Amino acid sequence: MRQVKSNRRTKASARRGWMSTVMLRADARGGQSKRRGREERGISRVASAVTGSITHRPMLSVTLAFILCAALAGYISGGHFGNAYQSLGRGTANAIGKLGFAVHHVTISGNERTSTDAINAALGIQSGQSIFSVDPAGVRSRLLQLPWVSGAEVRRRFPDTVSVAIVEKHPFALWKNGNEMAVVERSGAVITKADIDEFSHLPLILGPGAPQAAAPLLDAISASRAVAARVRAAERISERRWNLILDGNVVVKLPEDGWANQLAELERLIVDKGVLERDIESIDLRYPDSYIFRLHNGDSQPVPRERGA
Repeated sequence: MRQVKSNRRTKASARRGWMSTVMLRADARGGQSKRRGREERGISRVASAVTGSITHRPMLSVTLAFILCAALAGYISGGHFGNAYQSLGRGTANAIGKLGFAVHHVTISGNERTSTDAINAALGIQSGQSIFSVDPAGVRSRLLQLPWVSGAEVRRRFPDTVSVAIVEKHPFALWKNGNEMAVVERSGAVITKADIDEFSHLPLILGPGAPQAAAPLLDAISASRAVAARVRAAERISERRWNLILDGNVVVKLPEDGWANQLAELERLIVDKGVLERDIESIDLRYPDSYIFRLHNGDSQPVPRERGA
């Protein structure tokens, strides 16, 4: 009998323990609910306060609207919208185009020697495609591959225009190397080998290495009127020095160093001495104490330099 009573007491204690656990869990859930309620009421009060502030402060509303617009403009102009657009499906792209964000106009400026057809082919833009699908960086990269283009700026003008501004290379000289002819920039870089006849008015330079070394010489020649009026070509010799070819195929040999002074001396010989009126085949200015004139009959005539020349 004592054993039965003990078992009953044990079961009663277990029930009381279970009920205590249930009540503790209920209290915990009630506490969490109360906390959530307090948090939600707090958020609601903050939101109401912000809304009330905006409603009763028009300037604050305008300021926030301005900030949002500026942020959106920066997001779009920075290309982020376009990058996000790339992940959209074709259906979404068509929908965006129908909203008015489709390319209907392409403006091009700055091109004189680059044809509009070549630019349009590099752009690869179809009329009516979504403006967000245009990749300005990719378009610019393709434009820079065109022979005459040295720089390009591509902008999306929302909602329906793409503007392209081209900067073209400047032809500086006509270079002949063997049987090949090319138009080159001042830096010496080749621009094109096509339509050479169009550039016959440019200074003619000859020989390997001539384009990279020509700029200082051609600048000095243009500053010497008598020489500039008679020079027909400048030939680079052994990639070290220059020969000038004047009217009548008169060859003037310049030294490797100090050629600028000898160019000034040649100007004086032409203007003051009238040397080109003689039967001269070549003038050698490479010697510090004399000029050497070679005549067409093969004779050579060294002429001492004047003091100070």
